[in-house]
Amino acid sequence: MLLVNSFDVEPWWTSTPPCVDPADWGGMPDRSAGPMAEYLDLCDEAGVKSTFFFIGWYAKTFPERVREVVARGHEVGCHSLLHEDVSTQTTAEFRETTLTARQIIEDAAGVAVEAYRAPSFSFPPARSRELLTELAGMGFRVDSSITTAGRVYGGGHSAEQYPRPMHLGESLGIDIFEVPVPGVRIAGRDLTVFGGGYFRLAPGPLLNHLARREQYQVLYLHPHDFDPDLPPLPNSGTVSQLRRKLSIGDIRRKLLDLYASADVKTCGELATAAA
Repeated sequence: MLLVNSFDVEPWWTSTPPCVDPADWGGMPDRSAGPMAEYLDLCDEAGVKSTFFFIGWYAKTFPERVREVVARGHEVGCHSLLHEDVSTQTTAEFRETTLTARQIIEDAAGVAVEAYRAPSFSFPPARSRELLTELAGMGFRVDSSITTAGRVYGGGHSAEQYPRPMHLGESLGIDIFEVPVPGVRIAGRDLTVFGGGYFRLAPGPLLNHLARREQYQVLYLHPHDFDPDLPPLPNSGTVSQLRRKLSIGDIRRKLLDLYASADVKTCGELATAAA
């Protein structure tokens, strides 16, 4: 299986819609330093690299962590400014917040940022062409905001249109390389089993089976996925609380087994190889 390795770096309280007003973020306790270090060490142990998608606020607040990611040989991408729901933004708002976030991340990283991923994959199918065109116009070389799995705030994109990592010049006339997140068909539904809460809840044997069955998948995790003592998510319901807290098995063991059984690449590596 070709496995695209990625990590979305955001505070543990980010959600769609937001459960904490950005004006109050400065007073929230940071819990990401340990999980970030743990994930970096796991990548080193497995001998793999990852694409780290940072939100702008995080890069401005913890620039030293962005620099460490770069120093350890990983890629840096943009994950919005404040984890905005792109589906609710106008085109102008999307452009403004994305450009601001990228500049902040580049200032912290000291390298160009050429990859983008929308928070919660919130590219509605009806606007995906427009938004991808905007990204290309801003100079982004790679996007990973498209998922064929159904989601509340995005997703449900055509698997025929986005079957694999590919440059969109021929199919859509857009100068950008797309790394779509495919769903896995389980019990009649397409689920993003290799990401976030789904990955935490999936038993190791199931993941190993899927790694043998699937030809291509995208792994996307977050710092809070490595925090077993995560506080309750503020101002959120029971389902949201459970999604953040529940897990099956050891996520570290799952990751190492998966890395050992897959051909692991970053988003940028795939784009460069296809150029």
